[in-house]
This record gives sequence, C-alpha cells and structure tokens, in this order.
Amino acid sequence: MSDQSNADNPGDFSFEFQKQPVAPDKQINNWNAIEQVIKQEAPVYQLHWKRNLLVAASLLLLICSGIWYYYTANNPETNLYKTEFSQIKHITLPDGSKVTLNANSELRLSLDWNEKGDRQVWLNGEAYFEVEKKPATRQKFVVHTNDIDVEVLGTKFNVNTRHSKAIVSLEEGKIKLSLNGQTKAVLQNKVKQEVIEMKPGEMVKLDTVSGINLIKEQNISIHSGWVRNEFHFDNTSLKDISILIKDVYGYKVEVDDEQLLERAVTGDVRAANLQELVEVLQLTFKLKMTVENKSIKISQL
Repeated sequence: MSDQSNADNPGDFSFEFQKQPVAPDKQINNWNAIEQVIKQEAPVYQLHWKRNLLVAASLLLLICSGIWYYYTANNPETNLYKTEFSQIKHITLPDGSKVTLNANSELRLSLDWNEKGDRQVWLNGEAYFEVEKKPATRQKFVVHTNDIDVEVLGTKFNVNTRHSKAIVSLEEGKIKLSLNGQTKAVLQNKVKQEVIEMKPGEMVKLDTVSGINLIKEQNISIHSGWVRNEFHFDNTSLKDISILIKDVYGYKVEVDDEQLLERAVTGDVRAANLQELVEVLQLTFKLKMTVENKSIKISQL
C-alpha cells in the first residue's frame, strides 16, 4: 500500500515488503532452475496430449462403426441374414424370390444386386430356395458356397453345405452346378466334368473324399422336409442324428455307452422343436434322454 492510502485511512493497517536488489549470479541460477522444471514437466504434458488424441480417435472409430452397423442392418441389399440355433427364418429377396433359412445358417446378398446383372447370394449352412423367373431379362440366380456354385433361372431346390460337404436336391426347374475354389483343385482328378446339369428329382452329393455322386430319387422333397418341421430317417444311426441335433439346435449328445450311437432308425418324424424330437427318439430307441445344460444325456432305461 502507498503512503497516500495510509494518510487517507488512518485506521487501516497496511505494510509492504522492503525491496532489495537481487545479485546477477543469483538471477542466472534462478532462471536455470525454472528451465529445468519446464523441461521435466514437458514430457508429462505431451503424454497427456497423446493420450487425449488416442481417446478422441477411439471415440471417432466407435461412432463410425455405429453408423456402418446401422446402415448395414437397415439396408436389405447389404444385410447379412443369419439364424440362431433352433430358428428358421423366411426371407423375401428384392426380386420376389423366397428363401427359407435353416437354423445355424447365414445368407448374404451381393452388393451389386440390380436389374441387369446376375442375382447372387452366398450361403453358409442350409437353405431352401424358391426362385422367381425373369423371362424378360433372363437374369440368372446364383448361389455361391464354399464348394460349388448353383446357377438357375427359376426353380425350387435345397442346398446343404454343412461339414465340408455339399448336398443339392432339385424339386422343380433346372440347375447347373460348377465346382469352385479349393474343391475344384482337389477334385480335378476325380471328376470328369466340372459342370453338372441337374433335372427335377435328382440330388448331388459332393465331398473331397468320394467326389460327386448324382442320385435319382422318387421323393426328392424329403431333403427339404425341415421347412415343414419334418425329419426323414433312412437307416439313420443315432450318431448321425446327434450331428443333426448339434447343427440345428446346438445341443451336444452324451451317451453312457458309445455302442448306443450305432443304433439306427427308419421313418419320418414331425417335430416342431427339440423337446418333441427327443420325446419321439426316446420312444423309438427305447432309451432315456435327458435334456439339460445344452446337452442331451442318453442312457439305457
């Protein structure tokens, strides 16, 4: 405070430090100390800056991912149709064709689905197709799998791609099958022709061991029976049925005696869910089947 302030307000008590000059060498030492502190603090500030930048980049990535997911989920031409265990999904494609997607399966549409090019889909699992004809444009409908391409103009057929095999059954129309990818290279010495034309009532089984087998069947619709909740067994072992249960329902079959898996059954079974199927199999095989914790325990009665 100045002397003038004290004179104007005699009742106030104020003071000030006495100013003394600082020696030049001490000034230099003080500035050096300040510079050392600044240098030590700078990396910490830089670290916080980089960390904040990373956080901002992560948030931007999350926002962009959210936008991409929203667009994909709401755009049918880029959508991935997927079913969980025990679920069957009915799909109508942009051209009016209908697809029934079996449990534990995936179907993807091509990004360039249009009025001029081929209508292409990619299948992993099992699906039943009812393809609309395009007589004006004669657009082909192509189902791509890991092993084969199924090319049609308009028809009804079933495709199963589970367990490194491909089973195609044709109910109506015509189908042209062609090998692709690694399967083509593996089977080049076992298959005489790379393109197979199928007629109604025919079924093709393909695997890398036995190659391609073309079979003529009187009742070809049994292969698409799952669409109607029907299961066809032709001397089918309990072991093979266990694989089917794992594929469709996601339940693992456990047995007290491995020989029980060799038992076989012939006939048609209608079951809307796993519990109904287990009840029928239990009576047929005369075995005790208990469903619990994503597994089915099988034992003698």
